[in-house]
Amino acid sequence: MDKPKFLPPCLRAKERYIVFDVLSENSIYYNDLVKAIWFSCLSWLGELKTSECELWIIRNLYNPKTQHGVIKCRHDMIEFMRVALALIKKIGNSNAIIKVLGVTGTIRSAKREYLGFTDLKEF
Repeated sequence: MDKPKFLPPCLRAKERYIVFDVLSENSIYYNDLVKAIWFSCLSWLGELKTSECELWIIRNLYNPKTQHGVIKCRHDMIEFMRVALALIKKIGNSNAIIKVLGVTGTIRSAKREYLGFTDLKEF
């Protein structure tokens, strides 16, 4: 059997990683956060632009104790995602806002610069 052909790197869409912090009254769980982000994106951007964002909330990089997390999206949709995150006022049953800490090109630099991982063996 032949293996499927993958796109070469020059033809793939470039990705960026948005590192964020959730400021809230109560602890926020991952599922509530995902619902709030998707609802905000769909209500502001619509289905077409949301699908163009190629949005992905990375589960194992969200820490419910510190409420830091990472979102992956396309490089040309960063500003749309920042606005969609700024429009969130409520997550679950508690008032909350999402503060963008920074944007990086790789997960490694996001961990090192914003999430406090000093050695890559820690995760």
